[in-house]
Amino acid sequence: MRTLPTASMSALALAIAACGEVAPPQNNQVSVPGPEATENSLENLSEGQRNAVFIRAIRDSGQPCEHVESSARAGEHQGLPLWTARCDNEVTWTIVLGNDGSAAVLNPNEAAALGNSAAGNGQ
Repeated sequence: MRTLPTASMSALALAIAACGEVAPPQNNQVSVPGPEATENSLENLSEGQRNAVFIRAIRDSGQPCEHVESSARAGEHQGLPLWTARCDNEVTWTIVLGNDGSAAVLNPNEAAALGNSAAGNGQ
């Protein structure tokens, strides 16, 4: 499992904010929302906007993906929201939103190890 550094999560929060769903930070402070706030913001985005957020998370985790073709809510694992993002190279990544607003990008094998069938659908 690859956990995004805090800077990447700040970038995720800012990417969502850039889509107009989260109030901009004041006084140069970044507030990283918890999983519920982040998930609600993601659900309120169009699929294209959500895909742009996920391509950033996938690339920031060092994974190959030129374009996210689709994304969807994929259930939860131990109370944490799961999302899937399918890249143009036919790989489906699972993104786990943490309690602290962090995100982990899982490859298909890692996602399958969660024991959640919704997370393990990718190749």
